[in-house]
Amino acid sequence: MNRQLVALVREEWRVVDRWWTEEPVDRRYFEVVLESGQNVCVYRDREEGCWFTQNA
Repeated sequence: MNRQLVALVREEWRVVDRWWTEEPVDRRYFEVVLESGQNVCVYRDREEGCWFTQNA
């Protein structure tokens, strides 16, 4: 995202899956509009505490 500011958060949701395994998924997703006008879906991995860009 090249450190652009988020102009708008369009939507957010949480995904919790594979909780029964040794590698569960716990992510919080955000569909955002950047200051450039680009629409991007990002998520924060709650297990690792890191942010990622969701690739289509």
